[in-house]
Amino acid sequence: MSRTSKSVVLAAVVAVLGVFAAAKLRYSGKPPLKLPAAECDPDLWKHVYEPERLRVIEACTAVEGRVVSLYSAVDGDMHIGIDPEHKSVLNLVNVMHAGSELVVEVVCDHAPPDKGAVPFCAGFTSSVTAPRVGDRVRVTGAYVTDRENGWNEIHPVTRVEVLH
Repeated sequence: MSRTSKSVVLAAVVAVLGVFAAAKLRYSGKPPLKLPAAECDPDLWKHVYEPERLRVIEACTAVEGRVVSLYSAVDGDMHIGIDPEHKSVLNLVNVMHAGSELVVEVVCDHAPPDKGAVPFCAGFTSSVTAPRVGDRVRVTGAYVTDRENGWNEIHPVTRVEVLH
């Protein structure tokens, strides 16, 4: 390999590392604020399907943003995709694999078709009312990393407030 070729390869590697470092700083995966524990309902954890897959970053926080998607999951949860106002709540996996959305999960929104999830929702249905796509909302709950997907999310959600 010629000296010029080595220089081009080195410059490309440095550029890629620089872009990665800048993205890592922009999408640091940090909650915008820490709320008192009393703001979040700890009893909701009893209804989280496979809670060991979630690594808690902040036990109670709130995130504001615009609802971009709604999805009824097989575990009974309502997944709400949020375009967060503070992009720092996203990590690189949120950006690359979740469409730059913060997933927020309302546990036991509906009867779970997945039989393994049924015991977690037995006798419980969430009182959180799902917002509509386009609503600007404030979501309060635990800020976690979903180890199966690698992205950050609010799960379980204590409340969703539609803002005006």
